[in-house]
Amino acid sequence: MPDTPLGAFLRARRRRLAPGDAGLPAGSRRRTPGLRREEVAARAGISADYYARLEQGRQRVPTVSVLDGLAEALLLADAERVYLHRLAGLGARDTQQVPAARLRPAVSVNTRVLLEALHETPAFVVDRRFDLIAWNPMASALLGGLDTRPAHQVNLLWQVFCCPFGERTPANREAVDSIGADLVAGLRAHHADCPSDRGLTDLVVRLSAASPVFAALWEQHRAGMRSEGFLEILHPELRAESFPYTTLALPEPDQHLFVFLAPAGSHARDVFRNLLPRSRTLAPGRH
Repeated sequence: MPDTPLGAFLRARRRRLAPGDAGLPAGSRRRTPGLRREEVAARAGISADYYARLEQGRQRVPTVSVLDGLAEALLLADAERVYLHRLAGLGARDTQQVPAARLRPAVSVNTRVLLEALHETPAFVVDRRFDLIAWNPMASALLGGLDTRPAHQVNLLWQVFCCPFGERTPANREAVDSIGADLVAGLRAHHADCPSDRGLTDLVVRLSAASPVFAALWEQHRAGMRSEGFLEILHPELRAESFPYTTLALPEPDQHLFVFLAPAGSHARDVFRNLLPRSRTLAPGRH
């Protein structure tokens, strides 16, 4: 059976849906988890044979109305609906191949000014591969010296899945409601948006080989990520702490700002206060 990204996504989402989620009886003869193909087809308003051809990669690009029906049938969130359309070839942005090695995208002057203004809290900017392309001194102090790392380690996915300290912070890699799950889902969306980005594809291969947890999350075929969450950090000189963060989309394409938060009276506020003197000896990260 020829596997296609669209078919793999449809199978993964179908198998994740419990019959009860779709208002169907569980029954006693289900040999595999999730919905049956004919059940998804009926909910989407298409024939079971047509849906089977989609899963098996034997059907050409479906129409927008079919995709919308599948999105409803599979209870897709908004980001996953967009992802479905991109997998089907509707909405992917890039038309030319992007080389694996490319210059890091430029960070605007205004973004650098913003990073400098956030001098009392860690903040950094990532691109669509979740490479850290700019950061303030507080972020470097908290994440363990970003300026001294090899280039492939200046990456948020590496921090969560492959960093030696990452192995001791399993909360970051839970299957749901974790920064790891969110980052993988975000990477899925970027991958569909820019399918010719060889560097992004290479990153998926490297992370899958280095981290079975990443590989398992990648096979879940989730797409889209939340704009806030928690990152647990085990700093060499600090006890483990779960730091809340929020993300903001920047005007530059595919760039997002991560800002760590420290509510009044929290231990995070004390950690940031202790890191502040050390951060003053570090220059802002510039790539």
